[in-house]
Amino acid sequence: MTEIERFNQDVRENKEMQQEIKSIGSDLDKLVAYANAKGYKFTVAGVEARAKQGGELSEDQLDNVAGGVLVASGNIQVVAIF
Repeated sequence: MTEIERFNQDVRENKEMQQEIKSIGSDLDKLVAYANAKGYKFTVAGVEARAKQGGELSEDQLDNVAGGVLVASGNIQVVAIF
C-alpha cells in the first residue's frame, strides 16, 4: 500500500480528518502539507503522477470524494482528498 493509499484509507475512516480536509478545500499543496504534517510521506508531484496514471474515476471512487478534494492511488480522491 502506498502512502497515498494509506492516507486515503485513513481519511475514509476518520471523520475528524475529513472535516479538516474540507476546510483545506481543493488546494493540493495545502492538502499534501496537511498529510505530511500527519506523518504521511508523499509529494504533490507524486499525487499528480498517480492521477495521470489513473484515468477516469469509477463510481465507487467518486462516492469517496470528501469535500470536493481527491487524493488516492491512481487518482486524486480523498483526502480530497477523503
